Amino acid sequence: MAAYRASRHESTRYTPNVLVLGREVRSPVDVVYQAPETPHPTSYASYVDELRSRMQEAHTLVREHLRVSAERTKRAYDIRVRPRRYEVGDWVYYSNPRRFVG
Repeated sequence: MAAYRASRHESTRYTPNVLVLGREVRSPVDVVYQAPETPHPTSYASYVDELRSRMQEAHTLVREHLRVSAERTKRAYDIRVRPRRYEVGDWVYYSNPRRFVG
């Protein structure tokens, strides 16, 4: 699950860690290779303000990326799908679910 949460998704272009936590989670590999840490906030209020602004910006961008991804998926689907034409007398399935009392 940690690998999934740390991998960037094609449609959102963000990792789930960034979208949920507002930051990337440090993994043991980051500790071994001494990846740079994020600076510590000076106060709780400044941390909350910075986190809120980062997450709002990320979610705004994700909405745009998901809109573009949905349009691309719809275009690909519409190319393959062909509408069915039914004539009078064609055999079709008819769903008539039974209703039970209670």
